[in-house]
Amino acid sequence: MKSSPTPEMVRYSLAWRNPHTQPPGPRVLHAVLVTCGEKCPQEILDLWSPGCGYAVTWELVTQRPMRRWSKEARARVRRQNLERRMTAKFPLFAVVFIAQELEKRPQYYEGDY
Repeated sequence: MKSSPTPEMVRYSLAWRNPHTQPPGPRVLHAVLVTCGEKCPQEILDLWSPGCGYAVTWELVTQRPMRRWSKEARARVRRQNLERRMTAKFPLFAVVFIAQELEKRPQYYEGDY
């Protein structure tokens, strides 16, 4: 059984966002961590008033790990892109230019960096 993934966390904050002046107090008045999808906590909304220079902001705190492409997938996409580019630019000579490019940079089109 798969374990449930950790919920993504979001930080709501009341931060100074008037770029033309210095804040009268700290840059961030208040910050709260909540799970992604929850509304802004009332404690932050209670501190905010229109025109005060502070704004309610949020940022994603947790990040998903990057998914890497396999060598085969990278090679397939690179060859497809090469074929599409050459066919669009040089329809009559695309096969010749594709072969030249594959011969010139074989490791790149095999999925290596």
